[in-house]
Amino acid sequence: MTHHCHEPVASLFSSRLVALALLLLSARLEASDPAEQPLFDSTSESSAPYLRYDADKGLRYTSPDEQTDLWIGLRFQFRTDSLPGQIRSVSDLQPPPNGATELKRGRVKGGGTLFSEDLEIYSEYNFPTNSLLDYRGTWHITDTFNVRVGQWKSDYNRERIDSSGKQQFVDRSLSNYWFTLDRQMGTSLNFRLNEGESFDSTVWLQYLSGYGLGASYADDSGLWMVRWQWNPQGEVLGFSQADLDRTEDFISAVTLGAVYGDSRFTRFSSSGGGQLPGYGFGNYRFNQIMFETAAKWRGWSWQQELHWKDIETRGTGTHQSILGGYAQIGTFPSEYCIHLPKPLELVARAAHVTPDVSLSNNAQWEFALGTNWYFNGHRNKISADVSTLNMNSPTGAESEARFRLQWEVSF
Repeated sequence: MTHHCHEPVASLFSSRLVALALLLLSARLEASDPAEQPLFDSTSESSAPYLRYDADKGLRYTSPDEQTDLWIGLRFQFRTDSLPGQIRSVSDLQPPPNGATELKRGRVKGGGTLFSEDLEIYSEYNFPTNSLLDYRGTWHITDTFNVRVGQWKSDYNRERIDSSGKQQFVDRSLSNYWFTLDRQMGTSLNFRLNEGESFDSTVWLQYLSGYGLGASYADDSGLWMVRWQWNPQGEVLGFSQADLDRTEDFISAVTLGAVYGDSRFTRFSSSGGGQLPGYGFGNYRFNQIMFETAAKWRGWSWQQELHWKDIETRGTGTHQSILGGYAQIGTFPSEYCIHLPKPLELVARAAHVTPDVSLSNNAQWEFALGTNWYFNGHRNKISADVSTLNMNSPTGAESEARFRLQWEVSF
């Protein structure tokens, strides 16, 4: 699914990327206001539009009528991993892979409003893999109802919706591999009901291509997805891990999700449509359900997912049912011990997957502890975690420890 550009094109793109990075960095260093610093500003109504550096977005442009407000930024993720790659079965630990230090992610991101405050656009490109990840448009019909078309991370499970740059661990749990819908071409309706009341709810209804990243619709594929999120406190809990704001009033979310449809693939990732172990390109029917909770309060954060997924091989009628999920908690110890540094966060996670519930001795476990040091929230942080991965199958078992260190930075 990945396409590589020719060397001259890649070199040209890299040089332009470096130039953009230097421009953003110079604006950042010269800024006297950490939130925004003008590169060009004029008080005349007939003069050129306002261009500035925004520490939360990057280089930002606003038209004189303020109907167009666009930004572009860069994001990098440098990682050292003792067990790089996706660990999905016993064979992936026989023998353990060698460690690696790499640029895990390098993104150019841009978006904002175009010609109207109601029309929002967004695009994201990953240059290490030469992949256009997102291109979408969202029409905000009202404050509580919008329509979206394009390609983006489907709004199914919280762990996948959370940006990899806004995670509490270096990477997502092992359960994400088995259940995520990832990025797809699609159409979405999103609306909110009973705003501010005890049964405040947010609903996502989406039709997805079923072919994953970089592919369009086809007659033999299509997935229907629904996500219903109850907001018990009458406030929507955003998709970002860690309670960086030390939320004074407890806020939570309780969610149910479901997926139904057909696909040639049995799993999805940032590489596009793919296959779970034991599967090849075929004709499959999906049935998935999910239960999820999340909460934040005074530096504490919690999130959890429980998944069930059934894959039917069309033609033969055979089924494979997969069960799994994770639970994760984090805290800033300075909230109850003032002598500890405020940027320090401690996190813990446990994850489990049963790849085939019909088989015995068939389970995967992950137990992880981690820490984060936030220089500028999620936009500049150092993360480290250590975990134990236990892989069991009817033919054997393996267990390995994993250490990861990562620097996440955006500008």
